[in-house]
Amino acid sequence: MIVYETYLKKDCGPKIKLGIDVLQERGFDIIKGKRVGILTDQAGVNGNGILTWQILKDTNNVQLKAIFAPVHGLEGKYMSLETFYDDEVDNIPIYSVFASNSRPRDEWLKDLDVVLVDLQGLGIRYYNYWAFMLYMMGTCFKNGVDIVVLDRPNPLGGHYVGGPSMDSENISIWGPVAGMPLFHGMTIGELARYCKSLLNGIQVNDLIESGVLHPGIVIPSEVLSKGNLTVIPMQGWRRNMRWEDTGLKWTETSPNIANLQSAYEYAFMSLGIFASINYGFDNCNFIKMEPQWIEKLPFHSFTSKYIVAHRIIQYAKESLQESYTGFSLSVNSKNRNLIDVNIEDLRRTVPAAFGLVLLALSQEYTHFYVIGDDNYRFLGTHFGDGELLSVLASKQKRINIRYFIDKWKEDARCFVEKTKDFYLYD
Repeated sequence: MIVYETYLKKDCGPKIKLGIDVLQERGFDIIKGKRVGILTDQAGVNGNGILTWQILKDTNNVQLKAIFAPVHGLEGKYMSLETFYDDEVDNIPIYSVFASNSRPRDEWLKDLDVVLVDLQGLGIRYYNYWAFMLYMMGTCFKNGVDIVVLDRPNPLGGHYVGGPSMDSENISIWGPVAGMPLFHGMTIGELARYCKSLLNGIQVNDLIESGVLHPGIVIPSEVLSKGNLTVIPMQGWRRNMRWEDTGLKWTETSPNIANLQSAYEYAFMSLGIFASINYGFDNCNFIKMEPQWIEKLPFHSFTSKYIVAHRIIQYAKESLQESYTGFSLSVNSKNRNLIDVNIEDLRRTVPAAFGLVLLALSQEYTHFYVIGDDNYRFLGTHFGDGELLSVLASKQKRINIRYFIDKWKEDARCFVEKTKDFYLYD
């Protein structure tokens, strides 16, 4: 069982003010009298847990004309890649900006002056709500519509940066910006500021995943540079804060991220989740997650039918050495096949290192290789690092864990140096 004592402390109320709280205190000054759309979902709430779109609807002198919902829908009830349709609430149209509509349609914006963005991400590149914001920015700027981003915390904090970086050839809807590490350490407002500055613009190719078309998008640099972007910063947030330091209550961000604990588990496993997918030799999983559906957590424990539990633990310790920090693994006392995971301090874990261990074991024991171009493309869009994917797909090479950890550490340093001018918080 994974326990976060800081998360279980008695609620003392919010210690920070979210972007929506700040805008509300300002009397919605910059959108007063304007025709407004909002890109949001069920996690777009103020510090008291009230839905942002509902606040806007009930505010005088603000005309809420459209709601845009990303993957999982406005209420967060749809699974990834599950199709949902346009709807309405209180006579306000809801548009799905996902799958075939990842790029918002021009006609949806024709009666709008400004679109607000209030989305809660996880600080993980392929947990890509931030990408929907980027596509919305491009379409709005092209149509002369302003963008206002209501900033929210990065739950992992502003210093958790690392993991594989996105190569230019693997850019897709799951990672539309080259050079971004799997853990980027930025808030959604900071990401908006950084992406607007990209000198080469944005170019994302079409992607078909599980039969679903995600159309590409081209946003020239001149469109980005001329667009009107405003970020409403939080008050009181600092880069060393994780979510539990903010005093805010967690709102489910997607069907499998129901609470803060599940968010941290998802971040910790990162690349390791791909070792649980049927891409290995004889189409069998290397590991099997053991979810606790009552508590809605991705996993507490995991097992493998190829290798005994204590050998996995030994391999992790030997291969990570000084990078084996912030977490511990143990054989389950009731089921010797299960490995229990305990994350003592996520800040001390090395980003993506444990997931890399599981990929290396999967390659060694199941001759992990990618079957067909579509599967190879899918892994590339999520890993980002083409070198890792090439080694993983090879029958001759083996993953050098220390090499990739060092490589990603240097990539992270370069990314921080490149983006720090767009930071809003110390």
